Amino acid sequence: MEKLFVSPGMYIQGEDVLNTHLPKLLEFGTNGLVVTDSFVYQLIAKDLINGLKKKGCKIEVCLVDQTQLSQPIIETEFVLAIGGGRAIDQGKKAALSNGLSCIVVPTAASTDAPTSRISVDYDEEGFFKKYDYFIQGPDLVIVDTQVLINSPAHFLAAGIADGLSTFVEARTVWENGGVNTLNARPTITAFAIAEKCRDILLRYGEQAVRENQQKTIGEAFNAVVEANILLSGLGFESGGLSTAHALHNALTSVFGSAIKASHGQIIAVTTLIHLEIDRPSEVAEYNQLFKRLQLPTTLSELGLFPTEEQLLLICNLAFSADDGIVRSRVAVTKEELKNVLKKYF
Repeated sequence: MEKLFVSPGMYIQGEDVLNTHLPKLLEFGTNGLVVTDSFVYQLIAKDLINGLKKKGCKIEVCLVDQTQLSQPIIETEFVLAIGGGRAIDQGKKAALSNGLSCIVVPTAASTDAPTSRISVDYDEEGFFKKYDYFIQGPDLVIVDTQVLINSPAHFLAAGIADGLSTFVEARTVWENGGVNTLNARPTITAFAIAEKCRDILLRYGEQAVRENQQKTIGEAFNAVVEANILLSGLGFESGGLSTAHALHNALTSVFGSAIKASHGQIIAVTTLIHLEIDRPSEVAEYNQLFKRLQLPTTLSELGLFPTEEQLLLICNLAFSADDGIVRSRVAVTKEELKNVLKKYF
């Protein structure tokens, strides 16, 4: 089977890079659509938009918490997605489904979504629907650590859980002869990136959270931001997903907006469940780390108490043909998965 690897066109990380690299945005045109939310608009997007307008850009704005994103206007040349998961997912979809240039500016290192060519589709009540896959990823990802250091440290901790799941799942895909999100075998490069992501997060993760709390952009914070966003993004997309993300999607399909936890907080729990199946000897190490990072480690800590009927539904959904358990060829049955889930009540 062939191997495939995908990545964004360019990745920029550093202090104040939004300002220093503002002229680079003009390389993508002078008619843009900014996709963000009301909070981020006031936080950074408004000033960025004004800076673009002063350089001759025409900018339309969509606030995803106030209005449904419609088709970009016909003159639009690029889409600039600024913010968290919802704005990034909708911005990528608007750009990549219409053949427009895509620029992503995350405001927290809480997930690995910014670099990927995938957007996640939820309904209005927060129930997971499907992944949307596009031919290519964003043209440019700008990670301004001066912006990220001012985001709450629990976002960084959630991103660490998401990043650690990248190696855990990529290893399963690699060892079992599974396929990645491109429906191809992972490259040696993708697996090496996922492994390096894990190494950085285990070495620097806790110190990075402390630096975030102290508003200090130090070595650990810089390393973990890169691991959470770039290494994890490349590692999950080209290395492959498995049980942890399949269970995340199943849980959000069943419980929807009743889940108040973030993506990374859910993944902390489902990564432990994955390890329980795949590497029981590693559960204690990850469990202790997640507790030190004040991340949930059980379904009850997520506020979830599935009934027997819901457990059956979760297991059935987790075995969806398009999701990680099937793609990574995990040697587990639905009954075995259900029994492991019960251990994490």
